[in-house]
Amino acid sequence: MTSYLVLASPGARTPDEKSVVIADQFTLLGFVAPVIWLLFNRLWFEALAAALVTVAASMLAGAAGQLVLGIAIGLALQMITGLEGRNWRAAALQRRGWRLVDVVEADESDTAFEIHAARAVRNETSPMPASPRTSRHILMPGRSGAGSTGSIGMVPVERN
Repeated sequence: MTSYLVLASPGARTPDEKSVVIADQFTLLGFVAPVIWLLFNRLWFEALAAALVTVAASMLAGAAGQLVLGIAIGLALQMITGLEGRNWRAAALQRRGWRLVDVVEADESDTAFEIHAARAVRNETSPMPASPRTSRHILMPGRSGAGSTGSIGMVPVERN
């Protein structure tokens, strides 16, 4: 079973056709072609950073004579993008006003959305209960308890 992050569009109170369901798993295309995958998912800053790292790794491998180091940096970029790319996408959507409303475990994204929609209809009058995964908060040093932070994968997310 895979965990799916369900994000509601800005201003939506109930699940609708605009809701986004993102699988919290490794992305093979993000591993094979990180810059293209990041551009396709509208992660502009991350794509620029990945392109710069790719160019730097290529220059190290070719011109500076550090073949092993260049290959290692390129492989590290591919692994990080493959493992964390979907979480970067979820964080980018949240920065644009989307809300993480549920985390569902299912076999496929359509089933995950149906489970989320059933939960939302059942709890229509009350706010969505926090799943165990989203209810954990990690307080950062030097911060008060009023605003808490947590993470989606390795990406820190501030919750109000």
